[in-house]
Amino acid sequence: MNNLENKIKALFNLFESRKFDLIIPKCKKLLREYPEYVVLYNILGSTYQNLTEFNLAKEVFIKGLNIDPTNIAIMNNLANVYKSIDEIELSENLFNKIIKNKPNYLNAYINLGNLQRDSNNFEKAIDLYNLALKINSQNPVTLYSLALAHQGLGNFILAIEFAEKTLSIDPKFTQADMLISQCTKYKFENEHYKNMNSKNRELQLNDNQKINLSFAIAKANEDLNYIEKSFEHLDKANKINRKLLDFDINNETVFFNKIKKVFYDIDFKKMSEDYINRKQIIFILGMPRSGTSLVEQIITSHSTVFGAGELPQLSKIIKNELMVKNSLSTSNVNRLINDEPFLNKLRNKYYTYLDRFNAKEDILTDKAPLNFRWIGLIKILFPNSKIIHCSRDPKDNCLSLYKNYFEGGLNFSYNQKELVSYFGLYSDLMNFWNTKFSSSIFEAKYEQIIKQPEKEIKKIINFCDLDWEDNCLKFYNNKTPIKTMSTAQARQPIYNSSVNSYAKFSSFLSEINKIN
Repeated sequence: MNNLENKIKALFNLFESRKFDLIIPKCKKLLREYPEYVVLYNILGSTYQNLTEFNLAKEVFIKGLNIDPTNIAIMNNLANVYKSIDEIELSENLFNKIIKNKPNYLNAYINLGNLQRDSNNFEKAIDLYNLALKINSQNPVTLYSLALAHQGLGNFILAIEFAEKTLSIDPKFTQADMLISQCTKYKFENEHYKNMNSKNRELQLNDNQKINLSFAIAKANEDLNYIEKSFEHLDKANKINRKLLDFDINNETVFFNKIKKVFYDIDFKKMSEDYINRKQIIFILGMPRSGTSLVEQIITSHSTVFGAGELPQLSKIIKNELMVKNSLSTSNVNRLINDEPFLNKLRNKYYTYLDRFNAKEDILTDKAPLNFRWIGLIKILFPNSKIIHCSRDPKDNCLSLYKNYFEGGLNFSYNQKELVSYFGLYSDLMNFWNTKFSSSIFEAKYEQIIKQPEKEIKKIINFCDLDWEDNCLKFYNNKTPIKTMSTAQARQPIYNSSVNSYAKFSSFLSEINKIN
């Protein structure tokens, strides 16, 4: 047994080092020898979970749970997998079962809170985080979760308060520094600014901690108009992060070209628009940091519209149902056009995901920016939906991307040359879609909204076939939760400081300056 324990310890070390490819064969071999040893199912399932092989993770966790139905760790991991594959009811039920069986199991409250936050039930999430806080008031993850929830609701004073408590317990929890910087307009070198610079000099931080802290310091320095210092930290953060990524911009070029090839000969005019939507969807899309959060806040200020936020579901459906080896399949898209049961299956998957929001309104927004890649599929799946393309000055847009850290995506953002290349791919694809659907895509230009807000906002509301409501001009009072880093900006009245913002950084933007 000591030999087995040593092998399991070695597996845990590999897991800590994220050497997942080495774990799978070793773990499978041990399971053949010790099929009743439950911890092995947890290690293997967690490995698949980290590799986003969620169906394999689900299968392994269920096997482990069949051997030991009371294993809380496996229950918790399985509930998180259910959440990842949008089996929301199963996930929620399992978290509640854990809480019932083991009321002091902290992770279940936090994870169930995260599930509620993802479904825009922010108040329920906060209640659950507070219950977790009663179990352990010194847990930094709980405190940070509360900071995130209050930030999403626009409660910035509380958000900063909980982020500061997080840092008082764990100064290396630099995600909290980033949150504070997003919620703060630095007008002088305050304590947080000094603390961040001290940490940067004195603490031994891992790469992810350095990335968060450097982006936070860069933002503070920009507020204080220390532009050279700001860029120094931006450059550092981006370079560290880029080294961690497995990304090749050439793959994006191939991918975008395939999208155009698949849709080039499709005659959308022959397609029926008789389909009655279960819910009317307004897709708000474009490059990230182009004003999508602002436009969503404007539209969801209307009494008949529910803001669902940045939804991953359309991309998930396309990946699982229409792509083969990370490439859009021509035959699967043609099947979508010609096979009505298949078409309805995919529509229902999307609508079932929307059910988690329990929205009373018949109109919902989906503001996942990268849905600009899927406009052709949106026109097939939801022919009567509204599509709003948000655009912004290319240099301002690219700089804004370069200035921010996006957890879990946008890998093109961390190198100026790659960023400019991706922007070119986006522009080219939008030109392609506009030739196909010139009259049914509304372009919301960020600079025009800033320059003539009432005129442009009325155009947007009219395009959405909504009756005018004055609330839409007071979008900054909108209480719709925002789960992106734009939460502070989108809750302010119109301001113009983001227009031509690249100019002060222009001497450092060797590649971005090349954009026409």
